[in-house]
Amino acid sequence: MFSRKNDDESNLQSEEDMNNDLVEPENLDQSDQEVSAARSLKPSMISEGVEFNGDIKSNGSLTVDGSITGQITVDNLIVGMTGSVSGTIIAKSINVKGQLAGNVSCSDIIVGSRSVVDGNLTYSSITIQRGGVIKGDLKRV
Repeated sequence: MFSRKNDDESNLQSEEDMNNDLVEPENLDQSDQEVSAARSLKPSMISEGVEFNGDIKSNGSLTVDGSITGQITVDNLIVGMTGSVSGTIIAKSINVKGQLAGNVSCSDIIVGSRSVVDGNLTYSSITIQRGGVIKGDLKRV
């Protein structure tokens, strides 16, 4: 009525179960590979005291505690309290605690209590904390 499996049979069965659960990399869609690559990106940072002039493009996150002038295209931009960003900025989300100036286009933006945003701002959602300053044109899309 009851039978006992030997260790070899149970190990073989568990290995087969594990192999069935694995997904082969070549079976992933292109969009799945892009999402996986974006998740594996480490956040980038411009430290306090660093001045950068030029263009930055990334599918990841960028934190700025120093100064950047140029064209910035990122998924997530965080401008720290000592940070200053000016130029053309395109991002999915922006959190400003310092200075942001130029032509800004984003989905979501948070303007912190001690921050200043100066320029043309195009956004879907905006949050302005008490004390946050916005100069320039605002356009909701």
